[in-house]
Amino acid sequence: MRIAIDARMITSGSMHGIARYVFELIIRLSEIGKRHSFFIFVKKNSPLFFETWPAHMQLVEMSSKWISFGEQLEIPAVLKRLKIDLFHSPSFVAPVLSSAKLIMTIHDLNHIVLPQYYTPLHQIYYNTIVRYSIAKSKFILTVSHFSKQEIVSNLGLNPNKVFVTYNGVSNSYRRQTDVQYMDYIREIYELPERFILCISNNKPHKNVLQLVRAYCHSNVEIPLVLACPIDKAMIHLAEIYGKKHLIYFIKYVEEAHLPTLYSMTELFVYPSTYEGFGLPPLEALACESPVMVARSSSLPEVVGRHAMFANPHDYQEMAQVLEDSIANLSQRSDIMDGALAHALSFSWDKMAHETLEVYERCI
Repeated sequence: MRIAIDARMITSGSMHGIARYVFELIIRLSEIGKRHSFFIFVKKNSPLFFETWPAHMQLVEMSSKWISFGEQLEIPAVLKRLKIDLFHSPSFVAPVLSSAKLIMTIHDLNHIVLPQYYTPLHQIYYNTIVRYSIAKSKFILTVSHFSKQEIVSNLGLNPNKVFVTYNGVSNSYRRQTDVQYMDYIREIYELPERFILCISNNKPHKNVLQLVRAYCHSNVEIPLVLACPIDKAMIHLAEIYGKKHLIYFIKYVEEAHLPTLYSMTELFVYPSTYEGFGLPPLEALACESPVMVARSSSLPEVVGRHAMFANPHDYQEMAQVLEDSIANLSQRSDIMDGALAHALSFSWDKMAHETLEVYERCI
């Protein structure tokens, strides 16, 4: 079978979210998919050009921008020229005018469930092209049972058409103990000796402002480090509570430094109200760090019993859980029992094997 996979979202310095999912998938398909021919769609200067690929994997340079109307013309033309049997869109982007069979990975339904956070143009795109592509797909892959339920209920799909293939934890995410290297990381990011860590972006559903409100309301005095863009509203809130000096911002974190940051933190917090999977809490658990997450969407499914939970819409409850997470060492110990094994049970190898099985169902 001749299979094309869209990897245009993989760019230098961007290996989180969908890009991480696609990278881990194609690396493993280069090992386990030798009975098929794979054509990987990439942008010019993609870091994938620096990898060594076996004969059954071919990179195809594309000119259209990822998530654009231009791709609706370019992708079908390239699929036809290469005589592709199956096209895997690992995101919500898929060609409407193509005779190739289509599989899509829908990580979540953010754009449909939370339309208030997107422009009218985005809403038109998602409610026309994306909905049509989903309906046209032979199968849908998704990353949690929560997302499967969202897809089935919101889009009216047959549940037998939707397959759950969990994300995995990369091998680099393990407990780091090199004190000198930790000091080096602390110096790079100008970190305090002790800190609570949140790695996120500033999108409204990520709920970071609510975390800052809860932190300021709590009696916790350990500094809060936010790996996200500087936000004036957060700074103003911290000023009101007299905690501005305890809030640290990191604009950008090198991925290679993440395992050390996870290992250094006293508590990793992920307050998001809507996640299709939520990989950072699982990575933190793999680094044997205590985790606090929102009691929402897929997060309880992903972390199991190995986290402290709080209502993301109630800053007072979040403040109380923050205090308990820092002070109650026996509770933390109980929750962390088996956390590493739980995190490592999420495997990119398993995801790739299950994805290949779905490809072969299309024959």
